[in-house]
Amino acid sequence: MLKAMAKDAGFLKHKRITNHSVRKFLVQKLRNANIPPTETMAITGHNNVQSITNYSNISVEQQQK
Repeated sequence: MLKAMAKDAGFLKHKRITNHSVRKFLVQKLRNANIPPTETMAITGHNNVQSITNYSNISVEQQQK
């Protein structure tokens, strides 16, 4: 299903898109938008904060703060 959605959205065929990569991208975007971890967990379906920490990378801006 995800492969068909990526094709319909016009993503390049050589781009590998998986459920995992989409979920990681979403966690990073939510974190960059300063969405609280509890709200991120509700959106992504994670069960604990550690799971979100494993998925997300801290941006340079966030590291400087």
